[in-house]
Amino acid sequence: MKKFVLVLLAVMMALTSVASAAGLPKKIEVQLPASAGGGTDVAGRQLVEWINKNSDSNLIIKNNTDGGGVVAYETVRTAKKDGSKILFFHSTMLIKHATGIYAQSPKDEFKVAGVGLPVEKGGYVLVVPATSGITNVDEFIAKAKEAELRIGVETGGSSHIMSGILTKELGITLRTVESGPDTEKLTNLVGGSIDCALVNANQARQYVEGEKVVALACFSATEEGGRNSVLPDVPSFKELGYNCVFGTYFFVLLPKTASDETAEALHDLFAAAASDPEVSEILGKSGFGMEFAPYADGAALVAAQQETLVSVCQELGLAK
Repeated sequence: MKKFVLVLLAVMMALTSVASAAGLPKKIEVQLPASAGGGTDVAGRQLVEWINKNSDSNLIIKNNTDGGGVVAYETVRTAKKDGSKILFFHSTMLIKHATGIYAQSPKDEFKVAGVGLPVEKGGYVLVVPATSGITNVDEFIAKAKEAELRIGVETGGSSHIMSGILTKELGITLRTVESGPDTEKLTNLVGGSIDCALVNANQARQYVEGEKVVALACFSATEEGGRNSVLPDVPSFKELGYNCVFGTYFFVLLPKTASDETAEALHDLFAAAASDPEVSEILGKSGFGMEFAPYADGAALVAAQQETLVSVCQELGLAK
């Protein structure tokens, strides 16, 4: 009996000390280049909260939007190799590199700990003010050909890339206007300083339900197409005949000098957090449901998406 108790205690200690056993620091700063309260921040905090409850590492999120996120990238790229500073962000980082805003190559200058792939089939939605009189994509195209429409984007961000894909697929011209993150885009849209925007469905939902904006169609996350579950009544561009596809990957990155052991330990923690039923439900409701790819596949996934985005940006004339 005594031997059984000792074995049981040893197992419990191993389970509760997974982070320290893997060589992770007890205090880890998570550089998150997004504003507090936004979708990316909510996703990061849900994952971090689970990790803090289920390991003996203490992850502390630091919202750092300085330089459009570049300061956060560099803070981690030049950090110590022990994993005391990590980056949690998404495909926008690759876009900033592809457009020339961030000079360093993410696939070459960072160690990839984890890649969270989208569970949601639908992506960003195209919204217009409820006062515009536009109720569908055909009317939007007709209006854009009749008069110049201003589309709000965050320069170098996902919405910027998607606006290029949108204009190409719809055969129209839109004037891009710097409008910041999604929350600011929606405020500017209702205020009349822009005519349309591509925003996260979760951010748009309250404006749609409040009848302040009209959601016309959504991007799909994969070539298979699909609507966004947050706004299920909104059609996808794919089903309307337009190949508007863009999937956002989430990344957990370390300095290039970090060890595989440290990176894989972080991968396992984030993957476990994302797969937790309660966390998964919360992320799903916010439109950020994700599942982490195997650790061994992470670097290749980042490299492939970076190369694709570089090609798209060059084709759309967005690369500097």
